[in-house]
Amino acid sequence: MLRFACPFCHFQISVEESDAGGRIVCPACSKTVAIPATRFDNGCIIGDFIIQSRIGSGSAGIVFLAQQISLEREVALKVLSHKNMTEKGVATFLNEARAAAKLSHVNLVQSYAVGEDDGYSYMAMTYIKGESLKSRLKREKRIPIDEALHIVQQVAEALCYAWNESRLIHRDVKPDNIMITDDGIVKLTDLGLAMNQKDWSEDMDISGSPSYMSPEQFAGEPLDTRSDIYSLGVTLYQMITGSLPFRAVSISTLANQHFNQKPEPPEHFVPGLPSTVSALIKKMMAKKPSKRYADMEELLDAIWRLRQITAPSRNLVPDVHTISIRRLNYEIQTEYMNNKRKQERIQKKQRDETKMPWYARTALVLIPLALLAALAVHFFSDFQQRSLERSMFANVDAFERLAANPDIPVERLNAESATLIREFTKKDAVRSDRIGRYVLSHINYLLSLRTDKEKPADGPVVTTETTAALENQVSLLNDEIANLKTKVVPRLKEEIDAAIKEGEVYHSDLISAQHDLVKSKADYNALSKTREEELAAADEQKLNMMRQRLHQLVITQRFSLARQMLTTELLRSPRLEEWCTEMMRRINFLDRVYAVFSGDDVDLEKLTQEEAKAAYIELYGDDGRTSETILCAFETLRGNYDKAAQLRPADPEIPATANAVAEELVSAARTLHAMGEKKLPAMFAKTMSRLPKTPQTTAAAATINVLFAGFPQKN
Repeated sequence: MLRFACPFCHFQISVEESDAGGRIVCPACSKTVAIPATRFDNGCIIGDFIIQSRIGSGSAGIVFLAQQISLEREVALKVLSHKNMTEKGVATFLNEARAAAKLSHVNLVQSYAVGEDDGYSYMAMTYIKGESLKSRLKREKRIPIDEALHIVQQVAEALCYAWNESRLIHRDVKPDNIMITDDGIVKLTDLGLAMNQKDWSEDMDISGSPSYMSPEQFAGEPLDTRSDIYSLGVTLYQMITGSLPFRAVSISTLANQHFNQKPEPPEHFVPGLPSTVSALIKKMMAKKPSKRYADMEELLDAIWRLRQITAPSRNLVPDVHTISIRRLNYEIQTEYMNNKRKQERIQKKQRDETKMPWYARTALVLIPLALLAALAVHFFSDFQQRSLERSMFANVDAFERLAANPDIPVERLNAESATLIREFTKKDAVRSDRIGRYVLSHINYLLSLRTDKEKPADGPVVTTETTAALENQVSLLNDEIANLKTKVVPRLKEEIDAAIKEGEVYHSDLISAQHDLVKSKADYNALSKTREEELAAADEQKLNMMRQRLHQLVITQRFSLARQMLTTELLRSPRLEEWCTEMMRRINFLDRVYAVFSGDDVDLEKLTQEEAKAAYIELYGDDGRTSETILCAFETLRGNYDKAAQLRPADPEIPATANAVAEELVSAARTLHAMGEKKLPAMFAKTMSRLPKTPQTTAAAATINVLFAGFPQKN
């Protein structure tokens, strides 16, 4: 028998499985309702639970979101698949249910009920609104260090409770079995492989996930909680580095790596990783159990101490066992605070001992001030000296212009030169004797040139003073040339070479920056393109799911639910606004068309297109819609997308909906096949025959044909 709940009044209806996919009048509300096509469609009843939606599937079975009828609460309903309905499979299933039922902890998923209905074994568990750690790692690759420690701390709390309460060993700790709720609470799931320490025997099967199994688990040796510590260490390694410590194509090679090979140090993947975090992971993943933490208590102590450093705020670190319902433990916190106060007292004493007397501190303040004052005086004096030198050199330039003017008499030049010489020789007008001697010689040289021009025509008169002045000037020029060659020119060459090298470095840095900019721009464009493609793929996937849901609502004439779903999605996904608006318009038109045939004595399947068109025109008259539009809506209500596509071949939404329906049929067929069904319900073949021939629907038909070899139908 197939039991399901009426979507209008929630009355429980029982029908034969051969009626699946058809219609029936609800005995309670007298409305025509659609019978679910399969045993696990939305609305089907198993035991005390109404299936609402499918959450996921695994090796053991399928998990549904369900409503418990008696207590009106949401649960996760796990149904054992047909291929696992063996003695061993049922025993493992019951072992998980019993283990989960015995333990009650905030970080463990609890079992509410277990039973059997119509040959299917099921178990109701806590429904977790969140995602698995595996899904998050797949999306984000790595978890921030302290958040990873926070997750491990909560999993260790669950394992500590299970060990202390029942000496239970999980044996399958991995990201797949760690759920994170929307509130950030971590839940450890899947106790199917959990065993009591006393139940170990030499002939028992070796079970677990090879990538996370401890060496003693591979060897079939006796286990204790340290085996779970190893698996939890592998999980922490993966969260921190984004990669598993060991990877191999065969289980034997993987086991050998767990036994003999050291994993790549996590700090190689994460530069700047605190050494204490790396040491924690290495100790958790020690090959020998004796080298690991002695138990979960010791591991929790180590994590708590480490998180005092890694957490953004110590207030974010939960105290050990404070989330346990059994006991509180403040010993670690008290010891930590005592050690902290002791360390602060020692540091204060050391500061007092090394504190300098007042006169030393005063000297430390005054000495820099005195140095600053001396530097200020020096720079001020230097500024004044340079100003004086500039003034004197300007006077020399003026004298040189006078000496070059033949109209200026020699007597005036002599007077001007005497004045300049007096200025240069008093009060150290210039700081360099060499410069002073050069200036004096230059003045004498200018005077001698003028004297030579004005000497008598009968020949030059060379005086002793003129000869001495010329010799002095030649000596000064030779000194200046030597100074230029030995000091000035090499220094200028070094400065030029340094400037050239600096320019080359700047040029190289500029080229590198340009390359980095081009690469960053390319990376940004690639990232933007990838993100846009991901969003487009996500939108397409969401559209397919909505098309599947709208198909179910349309053929069962639940237009109000369809409008509600589109309105909700319009608020959630602004990117789909145009599509949702168009679908809302179509739903309203379909509702209007269905109103023509809503009488209890009307059967859509028996109506012809001519009758449908005539009935619509009789009720609404000529409202401007073409015959093809009206008949297309009529065929859509009957689920006949093949005829609808023929009536409106330019409408892309009709084949898109057909492709989505075909995808849903393939998924349902795979589920039935995985659960051991040998024959395909007649509703599947009927629905497939009503879909237009597109590449997707053709491929879907071929897949179903392979699964059920020629579509053998259930009668």
